[in-house]
Amino acid sequence: MKTDASPALAYAAAAAGLLLGAPALWLGLDQGAIALWTFGAAGLLLGLPSLVVGQRVREGFSNRSLERERLTLRAASHFLRILALGAVLTAAAALMGDRRPQAGSVPLILAGVALLILTPLWWVRRAQAGIHPSLASDAARTRALLELGGLLLAGVLLDRWFPWADAAAAAAMGLRLFIEGQSLARGTALTAAASCGGCGSCGCS
Repeated sequence: MKTDASPALAYAAAAAGLLLGAPALWLGLDQGAIALWTFGAAGLLLGLPSLVVGQRVREGFSNRSLERERLTLRAASHFLRILALGAVLTAAAALMGDRRPQAGSVPLILAGVALLILTPLWWVRRAQAGIHPSLASDAARTRALLELGGLLLAGVLLDRWFPWADAAAAAAMGLRLFIEGQSLARGTALTAAASCGGCGSCGCS
């Protein structure tokens, strides 16, 4: 199947998830910032399927890689819903207690960098969403990570005045992650016909 899609954008999304997620996860756990480690873990989980999508683009969306994408989405959907539950429960415990993170300016910097990277990336990826269902779902995952970055930024800014802001942002992230996990689970039901545009040109016949 010939398309105008480039695997570079999918790989860029995967790299963004790794480069933003890894330090956010480590620093969030180290400093007790719930929203920060939730964002970090989400970045890693949402970036993983982009690697598979990039490979599918390189292979012309052949059905040989379809099962690999389904398995990746299924695993990511399970882990996202587990992360969502963990974030909500941890946030609820923090809201009932009297604890606030001691992460300084690091979450603010990471949130700002995330928005600067993800906003143009999502904008460009959105233009390719109509080419193939896999590209559309991958662009939606970039948008979801962008939304999480916005929640992280809001939590960091409000934390200066409200000690519960970090936990509240993490709880909102948990709800968003659960929705995204459900969306990924539905993505595993893509048929081979839909995968190749229903034309039979990628070996599905």
